[in-house]
Amino acid sequence: MKKVELEKGFTLMEMLVVIGLVGVIATMSLFIDINSFRGDAFRSEVNNLGLALQTARADALNNIDQEQHGVAINPAGYEGYVIFEGNSYDERDSSKDEDTKSSYEVTFSPTSPTEITFEQLSGDAEDTDITMIDPNRNITAVISINHEGKISW
Repeated sequence: MKKVELEKGFTLMEMLVVIGLVGVIATMSLFIDINSFRGDAFRSEVNNLGLALQTARADALNNIDQEQHGVAINPAGYEGYVIFEGNSYDERDSSKDEDTKSSYEVTFSPTSPTEITFEQLSGDAEDTDITMIDPNRNITAVISINHEGKISW
C-alpha cells in the first residue's frame, strides 16, 4: 500500500486572518498606551505644582530670608511655576526665584488664582482651589489650599 504524504504548512487564508488579528491588537494597544502616557504626564504635572506649593509653604514656615514665599502659576512669558520670595510675584527679588517648567500642557480654570502667597512663620494663605484641566483627555484635578495653608490634591 502506498502512503500519501500531506504537505505541512498554513494556507494563505489562515495567514491573513492571523496577520489581521495581530494588526487589530497592536492598534488597540497603541491607543491604550498613548492614553496611559497622557494620564501619567497629567498626574505628574499636578504633582509638580503641588510640590512647588509645599516648598513655598515650608520656606515661609521656616522664615527663610524673613520673607513671605509664594508660587506664581504661568507668569507672563513663562510656562510653568515660579517659587518666589516676597509679598507678591511683582515685588519679588527675581534672583531668588526657583523655576519649574511645565512638562505637559495643562490649562487652568478661570477661577484659579495665578499666584499663591504663604505668610512667614505661620504658612497661612487664602482659601482657594486651583483647578487644572487636561485638554487632551478633558479631565480635571483640583489642588485645595485652606486658610491655614494646608495643601491637598
